Amino acid sequence: MKKRVVVTGIGVVSPLGIGIRENWERYLSGTSGIKEIAPEGVDTKTYAGKVSDVELEACIPEAKKDKIDKFSRFALVATKIALTDAKIGNEFDKEKIGVFMGSAFSGLNIIEEQIKMLYADGPRRVHPLLMQKNLTNAPSGEIAIEFTLKGPNIGFSCGACSGSYSIIHAFNTIQQHDIDAVVAGGTEAPLCQRVFEELRHKGLFYSNDPGLTRASCPFDIERKGFVLSEGAGVIVLETLSSAEKRGAEIYGELAGFGASYCNKSDADQKNSPFYSKVFCIKQALESAAIDASDVDYINASGISGIREDIEESEVIKSVFSENTYKIPVSSTKGSLGFSVGASGPIDAIFSLLSLKNKVLPQTNNLENIDPKCSSLFILKKPDFKPVNIILSNNFDYAGNNVSLLFKRF
Repeated sequence: MKKRVVVTGIGVVSPLGIGIRENWERYLSGTSGIKEIAPEGVDTKTYAGKVSDVELEACIPEAKKDKIDKFSRFALVATKIALTDAKIGNEFDKEKIGVFMGSAFSGLNIIEEQIKMLYADGPRRVHPLLMQKNLTNAPSGEIAIEFTLKGPNIGFSCGACSGSYSIIHAFNTIQQHDIDAVVAGGTEAPLCQRVFEELRHKGLFYSNDPGLTRASCPFDIERKGFVLSEGAGVIVLETLSSAEKRGAEIYGELAGFGASYCNKSDADQKNSPFYSKVFCIKQALESAAIDASDVDYINASGISGIREDIEESEVIKSVFSENTYKIPVSSTKGSLGFSVGASGPIDAIFSLLSLKNKVLPQTNNLENIDPKCSSLFILKKPDFKPVNIILSNNFDYAGNNVSLLFKRF
């Protein structure tokens, strides 16, 4: 019999702030973490979701300051919040706690900084820990060292689904091995020249336009692309038996998941982005043995992409058919932006908070729904009601897809 997996702790670092209450309350009040910034090396201003450097530095251990890259700092702080929330202390068997952390871009900040150093001052000035700081598994390693967690330790990199895949593998590892808990999530610090220029040339993300004050507005007719963001989301996954044995508070149960990939250059309809996303959601429902009619709320990927939001609307309608109009849907990206590899875990955290607090979050910055997305019942205001089953989508603009299903425990 497979072990049941529950969530006993959450931690979040985002443009809205550092901490669970800070993010939840500010989000529900309609606060936005999106601001106009002027990235170094980029010739125009743009909008982005930036974490407060002052607040972040206040949370970093003195011994770690200036020794780890920004994406590792986000992960370290979010993990501390999650472990504290889960009340996991020294009495826990640390050899049975793993760390799985995802990131799409890894340590780009340190790479850009050191490349400039190389050309300006020569190779002798390059930091001796450059490789150690920028590797994808740097955050998971730093977390294990800081909190003496000795279970399996893996860094994942698979685009915007990096953090979601870390949750999937944590789920599977707990079910199949002698592991009590896994710290899992995603972290991203993409606000640097290389990423801005790449996405600008692809025409994927929103650039400064004086005529639009709502830079990130999922499903809105005026959206012009996603807004890049930074941050981290971390959850503590634990066996139900372990959680009950120690009397832990449970946010919800991870009942199942779906995952898929689409090669967009493949002309075969069965490999189309649409079909791939439909398959992903259906796989999640099947793995959790849940009927589509039983889903109470959908936390949409909703990245504020021009094509992506329309496609997700069509996918949801295809899967849920006549029930589509009855299921509340919202996206957190209006306030939080698109934090790439951290976006899936952050959305999962908001889904878990919805289960716990009996409140469905609204889609901030949504004023006029795009007619092509109007088949969805998209929330413009918080909906105060209890729900039992939540579907959380994390769809990558580059082809990866993950859907997670959470149940009230």
